[in-house]
Amino acid sequence: MKSTPKKKKLSALKILQDSELHYRRLFEAARDGILILDAETGLIIDVNPFLITMLGYSREELLEKKLWEVGAFQDIEASKNSFEELRRNEYIRYDDLPLKDRDGRLIQVEFISNMYLVGNKKVIQCNIRDITQRKRDKERLEYISIHDSLTGVYNYTFFQEEMSRLERGRLFPVSIVMVDVDGLKATNDQYGHAAGDILLRRTGQVLVESFRAEDVVARIGGDEFAVLLPGTDSPALEKAMNRVREILAMQNNLVPGPALSISVGGATGEQSLVDTLNAADTCMYQEKQQKGRQTDKKTLSKA
Repeated sequence: MKSTPKKKKLSALKILQDSELHYRRLFEAARDGILILDAETGLIIDVNPFLITMLGYSREELLEKKLWEVGAFQDIEASKNSFEELRRNEYIRYDDLPLKDRDGRLIQVEFISNMYLVGNKKVIQCNIRDITQRKRDKERLEYISIHDSLTGVYNYTFFQEEMSRLERGRLFPVSIVMVDVDGLKATNDQYGHAAGDILLRRTGQVLVESFRAEDVVARIGGDEFAVLLPGTDSPALEKAMNRVREILAMQNNLVPGPALSISVGGATGEQSLVDTLNAADTCMYQEKQQKGRQTDKKTLSKA
């Protein structure tokens, strides 16, 4: 039995209604924020529940507003320019766009927009995915990869990379300070590793307080620290090492318990920073040996 034109029309209408219902269910249940804009006017004509929850605006506060009239998209000029670019190219994407919710909380989002036809009307669909936690996780992993977990200063790998970068860029003079924690093994043996860890963390604090933000403070071994000082000549190096000793003395006066003792040495380089590092290391051990001789003399005088 052949279908009549009327039945065919009803069947096509049913398929269209089912398709629209399916799309609506996907739109309402989506775990990304979705905005639908009128491509001619830029007015928001639809918004899904997830975006309302994400931004904290009510449906009424979003509908019939232009994108740049919504508080979340506060950079009006940038939003207008993006809208015009989207109309020209029919696609735009931002991998990391900062938005603010209704309470002023910063949200990092992935923002993807496409233009398409609905009947004879051009609309723009904006998919907005909250990547705030993903970005925090990435930043945390990046931080861990270049920092020492115990002291919070940079690690040996980052120190080496920065030393190579400065040498390649010939950003001379560059000074290097080497620091060794005195008596760490004895502290670990007598009081346990927790006490030794306190000394290491205190050393990191002293060094961070002593140097500039652009200087690279790193823990490069068990009880060894090193500091890269770009654009620092020998007189400035001497001042920096004296500052370390002054801040160490201040910290020892303020912090209860055994005093922290460190040996410090430095050198300034105009070419090979490996040679500069070795020279700083030699100076540091000379100071350590001098301290050892002084300790031995005190012990003998008491005997």
